[in-house]
Amino acid sequence: MSTETDHILVVEDLVVHYGERKVLNGINLSIRRGETFVILGGSGGGKSTLLRNLVGLMRPTSGRILFDGEDFTAMDDVERIEIRKKMGMCFQGSALFNSMSLEDNVALPLREHTQLEPSTIDIMTKIKLELVGLGGYEEFLPSAISGGMKKRAGLARAMAMDPEIIFYDEPSAGLDPIVAAGIDMLIRRMQSTFNMTSVVVTHEMASVDLIADTVCMLKLGEVEAIGSPEELRQCDKEFVRQFFERRAEEDDNDDQQAFIESLTE
Repeated sequence: MSTETDHILVVEDLVVHYGERKVLNGINLSIRRGETFVILGGSGGGKSTLLRNLVGLMRPTSGRILFDGEDFTAMDDVERIEIRKKMGMCFQGSALFNSMSLEDNVALPLREHTQLEPSTIDIMTKIKLELVGLGGYEEFLPSAISGGMKKRAGLARAMAMDPEIIFYDEPSAGLDPIVAAGIDMLIRRMQSTFNMTSVVVTHEMASVDLIADTVCMLKLGEVEAIGSPEELRQCDKEFVRQFFERRAEEDDNDDQQAFIESLTE
């Protein structure tokens, strides 16, 4: 039986408004240490808003987020910064500084947030780049490498501070299937090698089966279903089945058929 200490993140009754619009409505979930937790859902379902709350980039309207048992949402800005040093973030567009080499991009968090000697930072940076398959590319600028390599460099930077948890925002977006599968396998390898907790926001079904231990499916700001990929495939909720079976809404099919028929009249 799991206990509270088994969970690195616990979300309780999270509600978020943008003005008058409720974007998240009573989200409850728990993320175990060492698991890969996938947040899945359609456009406008609340995935990005949930991610921003989990990493502390915004504060909820109500509810709370516990990180290692501490109420992350109730902390002041200084306390939140200290907690965020235990987190790594891989952005959808990599968010590398184009004027800096890959080595300098990865070293930046260490230079900003630690008192380590430059020689130690250099060694740690090279190790992180090696881990993601970019050994020998230390002096390259982001403009000189491919999209998949930029994603890997972003992961190396996210790992620079040896975080307890890494968040990924659409890690395989914009990549061809082969490169995307390589990123998925890299996420899984980080978990198995370092017992790394990963939270992955995606809408890519191909990634779910490769990386997910637990899947949380959002629909219109609420948790529609949560469980293993196998459990969600057996779920009897229509939205979940449509998503996993890649089926359009019935009304959409009717509209499309009517449009096609109108062209042949």
